[in-house]
Amino acid sequence: MQAYSNNLTATTSYSEQEVICICESLFNEGLQTGRTDQLANFIFTLPPCYQQSESALKAQALVFYSNQNWKSLYRLLECHKFSPHNHQVLQNLWLDAHYKEAEKTKERELGAVCKYRIRKKNPFPPTIWDGEETNYCFKSKSRNVLRDAYKKCQYPSVEEKRRLAAQTELSIIQVSNWFKNKRQRERAAGTLDRSSARSNDSDDGSSGCESTINKQSMNLDSPCAPPPLATTFDISPYAAYPAPAYFAPACDFSYIQNL
Repeated sequence: MQAYSNNLTATTSYSEQEVICICESLFNEGLQTGRTDQLANFIFTLPPCYQQSESALKAQALVFYSNQNWKSLYRLLECHKFSPHNHQVLQNLWLDAHYKEAEKTKERELGAVCKYRIRKKNPFPPTIWDGEETNYCFKSKSRNVLRDAYKKCQYPSVEEKRRLAAQTELSIIQVSNWFKNKRQRERAAGTLDRSSARSNDSDDGSSGCESTINKQSMNLDSPCAPPPLATTFDISPYAAYPAPAYFAPACDFSYIQNL
């Protein structure tokens, strides 16, 4: 990373608003494609005052991740406070960087238990975390909502799952898996209320029209399951998590083609 700043002149003719738009656009492209060369060339030619903007810092974090510069990534995330709408994607970078660093040290692919231990050993810094306890990859308030709904109905309809997903900020797949896993645990313990069970005891639930994707989805409520991130390169196992909400300022992106 230092090579970029040493070899390129820190100058720009863009306004601060345009810099933010370009950083956000190239950041999203980098997440989807895994290619961050253009992003690196852009952010490290910016004047120092622009490099300290939140969008530029987030972009630098992705470049550090892509280049496996783990120490610089950790230091950047620990030393700069980020807005809540950026927490999810930066938390995913933080975790996946620790996974990859451990895999390189151990020279083997990590199992679910190893990843669980890494998450426990390397909690999120307060700069990218709101401090709310997360249990089994779900926040406590989300789990409480699901528990209350389960007490009322162990086989929620598709419409009810959509409502719960919106209320808990989870995906419908995650909500479906939580109910399925909850029923399996109670069935194993012999406490499942059979009176509410359907003849087809599956993810089809009460409506019988559950999407087939749920039958193939991962067990995301396991204490050993890695938290997902929506990308198509090395951190693709996280695709089940909803993408962080960010609304970039309205501006003309045509000048990006000239970078």
